[in-house]
Amino acid sequence: MEKFNNISVFIQNEHFENFDSKELNSLIQFTCYSKKVRDFYSKSFLFQNITKSNDSDKKYIFLYEGKKYPFYVFSDYDLQAFDKKLLESPKRIKNSFSRTLKLAGSMNLVNPRVSIGNSIVGIFRSLIIFQEGKNEQVIDYAKNLVMDKNDYYELFKFQEINVVDKFDLYNIYYFINEFNDEEHIYEYFIFTKEILKELSWKEEFKFLTKPYDSAGINKHNYSFLGNDHDFLFFQKDDIYHQKYADLIQELDNFTKNPTHDLRHISYNKEKNVYQLKNRKFGYFTFDLLSDMVNDVEIKNQLLSDSRYRKCHKNSCMIARGLQEDNKKSAYVVGGKCKGNELDYYYHSWVEVDDKNLVIDYNHNIIMNRDKYYCFFEAVAISKTKVEDLEEIIKVLIIEAQLDFDPMDINYFGTELLRDMKKNAKILRKK
Repeated sequence: MEKFNNISVFIQNEHFENFDSKELNSLIQFTCYSKKVRDFYSKSFLFQNITKSNDSDKKYIFLYEGKKYPFYVFSDYDLQAFDKKLLESPKRIKNSFSRTLKLAGSMNLVNPRVSIGNSIVGIFRSLIIFQEGKNEQVIDYAKNLVMDKNDYYELFKFQEINVVDKFDLYNIYYFINEFNDEEHIYEYFIFTKEILKELSWKEEFKFLTKPYDSAGINKHNYSFLGNDHDFLFFQKDDIYHQKYADLIQELDNFTKNPTHDLRHISYNKEKNVYQLKNRKFGYFTFDLLSDMVNDVEIKNQLLSDSRYRKCHKNSCMIARGLQEDNKKSAYVVGGKCKGNELDYYYHSWVEVDDKNLVIDYNHNIIMNRDKYYCFFEAVAISKTKVEDLEEIIKVLIIEAQLDFDPMDINYFGTELLRDMKKNAKILRKK
């Protein structure tokens, strides 16, 4: 994509963080300290304009030009250890944009949006806006602050350039990956609607203006379910700083290219199975789903990155393709897996009950169910029998022609079918 020539109008002094005001500087300095140090300083003469609030142990009051501004320190929230450490260091400024984008999608916030604008701090600053009761709050990662939106905009003289919601974030993330263009993320952010309008004229991008994403998932699920598998965007920093995820990454790499042994993974010729050995997880064996399929296109997909972001759809496909004797005890599971020490992502897989096995298309793996739940820190939310799945698809999709995607079916299919039978006339399309 061509570079935007007018972006310089918006982006200047990207990492400038200095105030003419001594009081405002003291506020930013205050949020760099740990809670223990902050609580001590709030009672000392060093920060005379900052005091502890009587309302909450985590709430402070900033006195500026005769007005009281209540605020919280973001690092006191329930965040990853990585974020807590970063927020209490000067590095938070450099990382603020990427962390703002990621946390806007992964935190449990009401109506989260990301605002880009200018303030007395500098040009092109990013904030998370969310609803709390009747008022809107803002999270400023660069300043480690949480404050009432009106107070924040007044205090820092913040002026919005653009505000995007979760659906816009999906489109921005898609642009970056489709064009392999992280360099111009600011442009995508400022001109989201303009870019979308231009691209929507082309057939391959028309889905961006429709309710479904490129994997066939209803975009409204992102707000309804929260951290959907396809909505943990902008999490590169998470992956790089999660040591326990290294082994999962090693397994993923191996299942895409199983011709060479890796540090913890090898092929056991005597038992004719693959094996993983690790001090934390012990020992378990597994098979590759790609070794069990004859279809060349599916086999190639399983051995590549193309297998990702289709777990809900492909789990249904795998379940319906099982041999008849396995179908009797098989389930499609709509669940979630651990992404880091706090975040889960929604994920689907297949379980064969009487064999205690899991079949996971995304990871190209067949393995013991107990080991799978331990290794991926998986949690089952909904289980749908394969025989019921056939009826759900027939009644809801084919006969009633209702607009449900695979994710809806995996998590709510049984309930939807039961309601459909009770209220067929209400739910059926005219």
